Amino acid sequence: MLQRYLWKLLPKTQRAFLLGRLSVVDRQVVNKSMSANLHFPRAFTQRSCLFIHVPKCAGSSVCAALFDNWCPGHLPLYWYEQQFPEQFAASFKFAFVRDPLERAYSAYAFLRGNELGRRDQAAQKLVSHYRDFDDFVSRWLHPETIHRQLHFAPQVDFLTDSLGHLALDFIGHQEHLERDFQFVCEQLGQSVVLPHVNDSRQRLPMLARDFCSVRTRRLVRRAYQRDYEGLGYE
Repeated sequence: MLQRYLWKLLPKTQRAFLLGRLSVVDRQVVNKSMSANLHFPRAFTQRSCLFIHVPKCAGSSVCAALFDNWCPGHLPLYWYEQQFPEQFAASFKFAFVRDPLERAYSAYAFLRGNELGRRDQAAQKLVSHYRDFDDFVSRWLHPETIHRQLHFAPQVDFLTDSLGHLALDFIGHQEHLERDFQFVCEQLGQSVVLPHVNDSRQRLPMLARDFCSVRTRRLVRRAYQRDYEGLGYE
């Protein structure tokens, strides 16, 4: 309570400045922690689970199947660990990840090809400045910039605990989505069908690695080195 009160006492410009110095994932944590609505989600309690929703990794489909379209947002694992230690320890903790190149292209195509709400307008404006995906990667998608935009933030930033460990019970891969989702359902004692939602109308019907340049693949590998190494995409 005192923390929230002191935070609200700061002038809006000062709060914006301080938040602007953080990565986009940490910024979400601060905003959520300073809100008055702090509780472990009821949907997670009902399923005895904790789902970490990494952007552009089939999270909307998982939420539609398991939580009746309720989504937890993109809060990282360490936030739940620190805010709700008892529920954290008792929950089956899982997430889904994706090849970093395919995820980056999926985010780019999603922002370029869909009419989105006000929350995503800044991201849409960002990608609209670039001619195509190769141009976007070459001029923007660098290790020092990806932490500024939620759709392109590294996956491991969402998946590590307060000590920097990948502390989940299961990490599914979008490349084996149906199989890995069925494993999650077995762990939770559920029998549900995984729908396909939140696609991009502008996405090409092929993998990014089949059409982007060698230089683009190399730049994405550099930007997401921790994802490639930590999530088994070497």
